[in-house]
Amino acid sequence: MAVEHTTAIFVAELILLLFFGRMIGEGMTRIGQPAIFGQLLAGVLLGPSVFGALLPEVRQVIFPNTPALKSMIDAVSQIGILLLLLLTGMETNLALVNRKRRAVISTSLMGIAIPFACGAALAYALPTELIPNPAARLVTALFLGTALSISSVKIVAMVLMEVGAIRRDLGQLILATAILDDTLAWVIIAVISGIAASGTVSLADVGTSLALTALFLAASLTIGRRAVAYIILWCNDNLRIEMPVISAILVITLSMALTTELIGVHTALGAFMAGMLIGQSPILTEHIEGELRGFIIAFFSPVFFAVAGLGMDLRTLLDPTLLLFTLAIIAVASVGKFLGALAGGKLGGLTAFESLALATGLNARGSTEVIIATIGLSMGVLSNQLYTMIVAMAVVTTMIMPPTLRWVMARVPLRDEEAKRLDKEDAEANQAVPKMERALVLADDGANGQWATTLAGVFAGRQKVLTTVLETSREAAATTIPSAKDRLVAAIKSTLDNGQPAAPPGAPAAPKPVPEQFVQTRPLTAEDSLEKEVAKGYSIAFVGIEEPISSQAPKFQDQLQRLVSTFDGPMAILVNGNRAFSNVGKPLDILVPTGGSPEARLATEVALALAGGSGGTLTVLHVFDPNDDTMLLRGRARRLGLSLLVDARRLGKRSGVPVKGLTETNSHPDAEIRRAARRGRHDLVVLGTSLRTGNTRFLSARSVALIEALRSPVLLVAR
Repeated sequence: MAVEHTTAIFVAELILLLFFGRMIGEGMTRIGQPAIFGQLLAGVLLGPSVFGALLPEVRQVIFPNTPALKSMIDAVSQIGILLLLLLTGMETNLALVNRKRRAVISTSLMGIAIPFACGAALAYALPTELIPNPAARLVTALFLGTALSISSVKIVAMVLMEVGAIRRDLGQLILATAILDDTLAWVIIAVISGIAASGTVSLADVGTSLALTALFLAASLTIGRRAVAYIILWCNDNLRIEMPVISAILVITLSMALTTELIGVHTALGAFMAGMLIGQSPILTEHIEGELRGFIIAFFSPVFFAVAGLGMDLRTLLDPTLLLFTLAIIAVASVGKFLGALAGGKLGGLTAFESLALATGLNARGSTEVIIATIGLSMGVLSNQLYTMIVAMAVVTTMIMPPTLRWVMARVPLRDEEAKRLDKEDAEANQAVPKMERALVLADDGANGQWATTLAGVFAGRQKVLTTVLETSREAAATTIPSAKDRLVAAIKSTLDNGQPAAPPGAPAAPKPVPEQFVQTRPLTAEDSLEKEVAKGYSIAFVGIEEPISSQAPKFQDQLQRLVSTFDGPMAILVNGNRAFSNVGKPLDILVPTGGSPEARLATEVALALAGGSGGTLTVLHVFDPNDDTMLLRGRARRLGLSLLVDARRLGKRSGVPVKGLTETNSHPDAEIRRAARRGRHDLVVLGTSLRTGNTRFLSARSVALIEALRSPVLLVAR
């Protein structure tokens, strides 16, 4: 076959796999089933079961059994495996596993051990013709046991979202157990692959595989965690090519997969661990993750699962004996997993209905089993018939799970703590501050700069955000003043010390974060360095410079004007810092006026973070305009104003911050704000405002007048 014909046929195969995989996946999604089932079904339809049976000559032209074409499509499929495992690892939340570790560990171990043993035993009951290499039946038994015992974290998450249980405590417990299942699966597969590669079962070989796997995991979770975070951050901040972070993620994934291959364990473990480490990167924004996910889901996922479906021959199931063994595999996988998870849940201290829901939820298989079966088929330890049986088991168990889980979850009542957590998460979904990942600090050594860096440190320690300090040249007179970085680190340390939760009785204390890990510095020298720094992507900027507002008000000082012109996010600008803020760790008494605008809402969120981080209090002021509260409106303006104070109190309660509400009536709100600031002697006024846009961005004359009239330090939250 000519090379150009080979390429044309390869492209035609990809077109068919992509088109039918996505279209049938769309149909499955519309009837409430995971899209990967549609992609698998597309492969089955294009395989020997349907296309090959109806039009064998045409199928032979499009899917010829030639080594060149098989290697090309298999290469795409193998890359698809690695990238799907990358996504699975990125979704792995180790903190969730740690929080619920007793129930998670007992359920995962019992839920794996029982079906694994039953599946391995079943392999010895299979006819010899179903075993590719009867002399290595043990390896086949190990693969079959693994495939029957593991829950698929992607399918579990998808089904939990569909039934509306993903945020429930039980939903989180099911997901955490599936995460541990997946993690253990790739360690088990790594060891079994080492056994299969050597061809013999040797205690020395098994010991070597386990030792190298343990060494790889230990290195990944210590040195690797910091290295991956540094690489992603460095690429984002220093490379100017398009999509530098996605390129870095792909290189890291392939490098770790290659590492596991070189030490004699499967590439799957390396890709999965890469995803776990990448998912913990401090700047893996939703935008970057969305682009990476779209790239994988749109191309590699449908191709991989459709290729997996091509390997299925449903005619196998027409043989009564093989159909009986398929039903036996489904029964062993379902009953074994159910009983193991049920027993593990009871050992973990769950109630009967909670254990039942946990056991039901973990019976969802799918992508993980398909990947394991594909690996076994490619290594020659699973026959095509066994491969078809395993994939059929994955499809059947997952299709049964949603209605049964919905029925069980409806009978598990919400606990008080769970209801409060769900309420808090609902509130945070509409907030801006909890979603912030990086902060930028531009400050000098004056009073404004000392205030701004201290407040930025309180904010960073409270929200656990990576903070970059732009260092400016320091005057000789300022050398006795701590640098901006030192002030920031001191404030973060104080905030972390104040806010570190106590460990539950009998539980090990959580490792205390190191303040320096949240801080990095950048020199600010060249004229264009500020614009380059802003382009790296920041959620908020804290600014503290001398006379930030120009004498030609409402313009900003030149350096700040450059920042305002290029920065897209909110800015917290310190004004009126007439005295240095030296009492690091002092509880802040903050006043924030609110009028219901988005800028006022953001100012309230920032003020709550600062009050919470310092252990302080917040006073929220709303000024009613009597001209709005007319008989025609029947008091509607007043009710809306009071609802703002109620909302602020709710936010404060969820954040653990005492909030006091004040109301005044005046047609000139600025006068009441000035009076409240003087009367309350607050440490700080946080003022939300929007910037006007003309030839440049600037403050309104009203905002400038209010700032000048206030004597206390003001944090202007502008966007």
